[in-house]
Amino acid sequence: MREPRGHYDMFGGFLLDPTEGGDAAALFMNPSGYTDQCGHGMIAIVTLLIQLGKLPQERYRLKPDLMQVRLETTVGILETEACWNGEKVEFVKFKNTPVWILYKDLTIKSSFGQITGDIVFNGAFNFFAEFDSGQLQVKPENSARIMELGGEIKQTIQSMGLEISNKDFPQITGLHGVDFINLRKKDASDDSKPNQKSVLVFGCKQIDRSPCGSGTAGRVGSLFLKGKISSEHYFVNESIIGSKFKARIVNTTVKANRDSKPACIVEIQGQAHLLGRTEWWLDPDDVIGYNGFIIHR
Repeated sequence: MREPRGHYDMFGGFLLDPTEGGDAAALFMNPSGYTDQCGHGMIAIVTLLIQLGKLPQERYRLKPDLMQVRLETTVGILETEACWNGEKVEFVKFKNTPVWILYKDLTIKSSFGQITGDIVFNGAFNFFAEFDSGQLQVKPENSARIMELGGEIKQTIQSMGLEISNKDFPQITGLHGVDFINLRKKDASDDSKPNQKSVLVFGCKQIDRSPCGSGTAGRVGSLFLKGKISSEHYFVNESIIGSKFKARIVNTTVKANRDSKPACIVEIQGQAHLLGRTEWWLDPDDVIGYNGFIIHR
């Protein structure tokens, strides 16, 4: 994940043998360390497993039937479905870890002014805040400003002394990232255009190029829990570079945080593409290259 093999915003995963009855297990990572869940990573791994023939042949189903793939993560086994046309995977759907709101309408001070948002659990804890596109537009040209402000917001929240933890997954503590959101339309029944454009700043001011699968689940789940959207329609989230994920509420009766919080299950749909294979050589005499390095922003 680090230079010289990777880059600062890279996200990856170790593909591991399953131990709990899944088809495969995944441990996700970025240059800052390990993380518990990655939605676009799961879509990529399921696509890889199917297209490279890593599953038993009797498991393969041609569209319109969907293939069932169970992926083990550190937040449990996640159920996925994939549309396989015989040559490539057209899309993957997965049901996210239950989404619930830890802090609602939290207001903080920043160099941008007062910012109000929600801290939501979606596999990790993220702060979701809407920004007027006339003041701060989610687009590549503004990535430096977004990264700096995301790092500032995260540092401010961490300094507030808030308890950010999950009783269901005690290993998950603290704020993972800050999600910047521009609203695109108000009619949730129209899934031909994105409902919003967003970007997640995570880790140490790293920026997510994908729409962020678990982040999309957190946003959609929190909007539903706050009574702002219904469970009847797909919600479309567009990334900073134009890729899109669809999401919908599939279960509204669950509880989380040891049954102390109302929660919901969000299903995410997206597509991944295989780009190639890479072989790296590690030379223990190369002190810099062997361990990799990060130049913090």
